[in-house]
Amino acid sequence: MHTLTGRGRILIVSGVAGVATGWAFREPAITAVAALLILLPTIGAISVRRSRFAIGSARVVTPTRITVGGTADVALTVENGSRFTSGLLMLEDSVPDALGSASRVLLDRIPPGAQRSQHYSIQGRERGRAHVGPLSVVITDPFGTASITRSFTSTSTVMVVPEIIALGSGGATMSPGGHNDTMFRALAARGDDDLLPREHRPGDDIRHIHWRATARHGELMVRREEQAWHAAVTVVLDDRISAHHGTGSASTFEWAVSASASVAMHFLRDGWRVVVLTTSGRVLAQAQHASSAGTDHVLQAFADIRPIQSAMVPDLGLDSDGAAAVVAVLGRLTNDEAQSISRPVAGFAACLLLEPGPDEHLRSQGWRVSPWHRATPVAEAWHRIATPAGAVR
Repeated sequence: MHTLTGRGRILIVSGVAGVATGWAFREPAITAVAALLILLPTIGAISVRRSRFAIGSARVVTPTRITVGGTADVALTVENGSRFTSGLLMLEDSVPDALGSASRVLLDRIPPGAQRSQHYSIQGRERGRAHVGPLSVVITDPFGTASITRSFTSTSTVMVVPEIIALGSGGATMSPGGHNDTMFRALAARGDDDLLPREHRPGDDIRHIHWRATARHGELMVRREEQAWHAAVTVVLDDRISAHHGTGSASTFEWAVSASASVAMHFLRDGWRVVVLTTSGRVLAQAQHASSAGTDHVLQAFADIRPIQSAMVPDLGLDSDGAAAVVAVLGRLTNDEAQSISRPVAGFAACLLLEPGPDEHLRSQGWRVSPWHRATPVAEAWHRIATPAGAVR
């Protein structure tokens, strides 16, 4: 797009007025100067229109994954591939609201074959994926009277993940609580070849009865053969719109996402297998260990999650994969919804519950409960359930 700049329009208007004045007062000198004022932006517009500037651009974002509130550096590089020195360049990079606002930087004239670079910063304001770009370059003539805009199409993707809070070492010292609990760290250390006892259920083969465990517990116990225990944790995130309030970064849902992601990364870095579920029944992410791929997979899942219109699934299957620990981050719960959350038969089970809520009912079922609200530090809420009084170390 070709256009006159503000300076060019002023020169044209002044030149027309000067020609009229010189013609009226019969002053050739005034008319000549005024004609020059008109000629200057005209030549500038023609030179810009006929120019064959070959402009190349590149953008490098470092890093491409940031947390909410974090910053990244954007480096813009422009190369003049033509045979002529460019005029003053104005670079305008499109930036979405989630990362700030559009950035404008000025570059001095670039000689033929040379490059110029400029940097600016972006900040993660909202969780999710956002695209920086495309870039527009405004080229002016040497006198700044006319300009031409060149637009590029390339964009750069930036992922804004929830804030990951460093949690205490309670995960290594927590003891299970509730019916038939055992030290899940010890269970995890046994490996896949050990046979772990559980209660006898209707339909179980009598040949699988574990008599030693039966004598110890005083009730029929059977060998848990095809479900070996691992150092595995299930993290449950309440993704129901009805369970949360507030909007944007100040919403209770964003607190729940940050808390869930922090718990998941805490266990993942300690070598646990992590499965993330939602109360709507979705499997959000799974990772075996804190490898680069595993960490990326979990963080991407938490970056993309959005609350949905859904009811709580009655049976989340918390016992299905033999997890040794379950941590649920829950929003607003009714008594009926609290009753539908079945505590795992064995292992550590705790939840962070948006207050006010039916916390006494959950405690009566063997859950460790930590009430929270939007101003509660995640680390503080975690500490209440990770290192309660009397925890076995």
